[in-house]
Amino acid sequence: MQESGSVPAPEVAPETYDREYYTHGCMGAEEWTESDGRTFSGLYAGALKMAGMEPGWGVLDIGCGRGDLVLTALQMKAAEAVGIDYAPAAIELARQTLHVAGDPEGGRIELADARRIPVDSDHFDLATLLDVVEHLTPEELARSLSEAHRALKPGGRVFIHTMPNALIYEITYRLQRHARPGRAKRWPADPRNDGERAMHVNEQTLGSLRKALKAAGFERLDVRLGEWIYTDFLPEPASARAYRALARIPGLRQLGVGDLFATAYKPAS
Repeated sequence: MQESGSVPAPEVAPETYDREYYTHGCMGAEEWTESDGRTFSGLYAGALKMAGMEPGWGVLDIGCGRGDLVLTALQMKAAEAVGIDYAPAAIELARQTLHVAGDPEGGRIELADARRIPVDSDHFDLATLLDVVEHLTPEELARSLSEAHRALKPGGRVFIHTMPNALIYEITYRLQRHARPGRAKRWPADPRNDGERAMHVNEQTLGSLRKALKAAGFERLDVRLGEWIYTDFLPEPASARAYRALARIPGLRQLGVGDLFATAYKPAS
């Protein structure tokens, strides 16, 4: 088991992620809320399939939120599924999710910081971070990935989804704004919404995510673009055409696609 000890205060306070956030403000909230935790978005089963999860595996979900993925992994015959989160609201909801399902054997929810996870080393086959890394500063992400690496068995894998791809804001949006000098008031310098400004302290690119995984000791890195074309932030809906067009051009897809996936492995020996 990881030795006890403290870590520096997180950049984003745990209380920022309250019950309202988990039940109305993040992915999968609608399905969970309408069913009181009995039904989940298909994205969780889809993520586990993309990660290559097999029956009998041990799964560690870092930043488990409502516990959707933890229970989904158990339903897909994981031998063990542990969810950790540092937000008390998440822990309350995740434990509710397991309780409504009859507290299935092998499921566990822990209040813990991703930089110090209370699990044994070399224990899990799969560690997941779904829409988590953008909420961690570079230093926090480095320590969290190191913890994931420690918790995995030799040859185990980490699976990541993150959004948004920073380039859709930092390059594509800026170029569009620059091309419209007469409409600057409609095109703010920062198109992010209030939640993103409060919570997204480390939006990723293909290169930055690959670098972070490599620095944490992972190998066989597969960092890739998703399929999501995110354009809700645009002040002029017609401008979304540029993102859709870029997403169809092989060399420019990273300027149009809004999300990233990654799979990487702990060395087998």
